[in-house]
Amino acid sequence: MVVEQLMLEKSRLVVQVREDGNYSVGSQGLEAIWRDPMDKGAVIGIGQHTPGDVEGESWWVVYGQSDTTADVTVRLEDGSHVKVGRIGEIFAAEWVSTPQQALLYRSDRPVESQPTKLSVLFARPKFMPKAAFPENDRL
Repeated sequence: MVVEQLMLEKSRLVVQVREDGNYSVGSQGLEAIWRDPMDKGAVIGIGQHTPGDVEGESWWVVYGQSDTTADVTVRLEDGSHVKVGRIGEIFAAEWVSTPQQALLYRSDRPVESQPTKLSVLFARPKFMPKAAFPENDRL
């Protein structure tokens, strides 16, 4: 079975997609855990640390599903733009910063339906070590 992959350099996460549409997101070097194809329009966010766990910057990743021809952009609250990679219908973007809001725009959605702020629950994925402060494990 053909598997395409996208390596995210800052977080060292690997996004993989099989030809049947199943996908995996996990740390480099770990065995892939395959999930059913993403729901249309789904967006998932994960972070290295929950805000308040550590001082300073952490990596942040947003990935999701969109039409293959859609233009997807991510702009941070500080005005910087984040590079968005793609494998078929899955897009992925990562950045390093202190916690801040992100704006996600997709050309496969009408402008009036676009959120003004990316409202994604960032959570520590199960493949990462437990949080230093477990009560803050989810935002």
